Amino acid sequence: MKFIVYGAGALGSLFGALLSTKHDVLLVGREEHIKAIEKNGLKIEGATKGIFYPKVKWDGSRYDVVLLTTKSYDTRKAVKEIKEKFGKIAVLSLQNGLRNEEIIAEEMGMEYALGGITSHGATFLQAGKIYHAGKGETVIGELNGKITERIRKIVEAFNECGIETKISRNIKKEIWRKAIINSAINGLTAVLRCKNGEILRDAHAEKLLEEICKEGIRVANAEGVGVGNEVIQKAKEIAYKTADNISSMLQDILKGKKTEVEEINGEIVKIAKKHGIEAPLNEFLTYAIKAMENVRHLG
Repeated sequence: MKFIVYGAGALGSLFGALLSTKHDVLLVGREEHIKAIEKNGLKIEGATKGIFYPKVKWDGSRYDVVLLTTKSYDTRKAVKEIKEKFGKIAVLSLQNGLRNEEIIAEEMGMEYALGGITSHGATFLQAGKIYHAGKGETVIGELNGKITERIRKIVEAFNECGIETKISRNIKKEIWRKAIINSAINGLTAVLRCKNGEILRDAHAEKLLEEICKEGIRVANAEGVGVGNEVIQKAKEIAYKTADNISSMLQDILKGKKTEVEEINGEIVKIAKKHGIEAPLNEFLTYAIKAMENVRHLG
């Protein structure tokens, strides 16, 4: 198959590198990163090791699918750019947040939007070099729940390149589950400025994780997405398995960058208000983390 990875940071570069071992892959990302890959290849350390050589220059040929791995606040801008440069093409979101697939559908057309989640951990080290922090499962699906030929082909391509992937008939539910878990782990670690595992080492932090998850579950169910309390245990499992990881939201705070809190916790708050219910913990995390992006900290 022919894949474009749009927004090739840490995660996108990882997927692009692995897929390039058996498929035609074009990476689109920041100029410095792309130039380094063109010159020396894409170096990966950690759970995956090696140097990979995906394409970095478009030859004008038609591609099958775009893997969208930009930050969720850049989704609309990215999809408009993809449409302008590559025309109408299937776009598979592997991003955080709750509205990416909806935005893809609005800009590109419903039939071109695909949803996905992944628990692979990747960190950007420097231009041309990333760290694969840990392997995880990837789940993708059509928004209408159908098992189409294109979704089968993408899953087959992913699996044959070592990206363990399953098809979901209810990808919206999977996206909500991940968003709820992210709202708790990312939100808490950003505010507490700790690694993921610290949440489980303190009774107060663990209680907060549980209550944030319960709040997200109530909102998901009000939205008509059947999410159960199993998400709480799943969040704890992920915090345990990624105990030494620094969440992406905390990484952004530490680097003085914009976070995805509005697209995760903030979106849960918006949907809660739409249904006339309260989401005070997510609301607090949204305001607190937005303030942390802008308020100058003491040393």
